[in-house]
Amino acid sequence: MSDADELDDEQIMCATYTHARRHPMVLGHIGGWTPPFQLSLPQLAVVVVTIIVEAYTYKWWGPFLPRLFGVVAMVLVPVGLAWAVRSARFEGRSLPRAALAYLSMLWMPREGHVGGRPYRDARAATPWLTPVYLERGEDEP
Repeated sequence: MSDADELDDEQIMCATYTHARRHPMVLGHIGGWTPPFQLSLPQLAVVVVTIIVEAYTYKWWGPFLPRLFGVVAMVLVPVGLAWAVRSARFEGRSLPRAALAYLSMLWMPREGHVGGRPYRDARAATPWLTPVYLERGEDEP
């Protein structure tokens, strides 16, 4: 046998971790319970918030639907929103980073920063409120 035949017979065993590097924040266990699918943190937040909103607003939209459609809506709306969120990007950022960016933008002062501190206009001088100190002159005999 030649060297080329020996190399073909050998198998190279390797593992790739591309999925783990591209999607690092995935929940596999929640309180000891394993969901039938993996959820990212934004997906989990969307599912929980959607279920809470649906539960509180059911009295407004629930009576207008047949009971079966109401139950299907209670299940499919969170699932559909979580599926839509799984790869959503805003300004090239993931949802949590985009939300933090918008919150930090709202938190910043409107006038901007100067030297790392918020810019504030100088106070107007109020001479009648500013104490004036006079030096006592020498007493003449």
